[in-house]
Amino acid sequence: MSEYISDEEQMNRFSEWWKEHGTSLLIAVGVTVAAIVGWNVYSDQRQQTIESGTAVYAEYVDATEADDKLALAQRIKTEFPGSSFQVLVALTEAKEAVDAGDLTTALEALQSARDAAPDALLADLASLRLAKVQYALGEAGAALQSLQRVRNEGYQSWALELTGDIYLAEGNTEQAYAAYTSALESLGEQTRPLLEIKRDNAAPSDGQFSVFAQPLEQALQDARKTLATDDASDSTSDD
Repeated sequence: MSEYISDEEQMNRFSEWWKEHGTSLLIAVGVTVAAIVGWNVYSDQRQQTIESGTAVYAEYVDATEADDKLALAQRIKTEFPGSSFQVLVALTEAKEAVDAGDLTTALEALQSARDAAPDALLADLASLRLAKVQYALGEAGAALQSLQRVRNEGYQSWALELTGDIYLAEGNTEQAYAAYTSALESLGEQTRPLLEIKRDNAAPSDGQFSVFAQPLEQALQDARKTLATDDASDSTSDD
């Protein structure tokens, strides 16, 4: 008797195995092939979108005529919604609106930038700028909420510092001091002299926090003068 299975027996066994497993195998192979093809198609389309968006945004940046810039901005919003290009256009529009004194338009642009941002970094940048405009419009509560949304480490200290500025301007010295302290802690080994001065100005005296009556802008001017004096003194000492 042969030690090997006959061809006919092999075919019979294969037929039985195929009846039991063949359909599942075909489905698995089909899904795998579809996934690979789908990913390649998606990657190609995504690359084409990035290249197209980059070209249109470059035109937008280079445009000098207001009508051309407006048309390109609208094209980016329509053809590339939820992209970095849309966010960058919105941030530019917000800056132009602020420069023109139109804070309401700036507010709308920054809100759209934050909502459309495809990543946390751009969203946090939009939130920071939005908070400044909101506070300028008298919306302190909304500004603080926008700042609480900032999570990126690179923007964390700026968000906390601006939070302290708002609390200080609103007369909440204790909360301002806490925000400034947290801002400094988030810097790690980095230093920011103006932030340290803000923190020190808001610090309690004899365990008591007092309302900071001096306007914030005046305090910053005084802080800059102090730094300038210190720099001058250091230069003199070096001489």
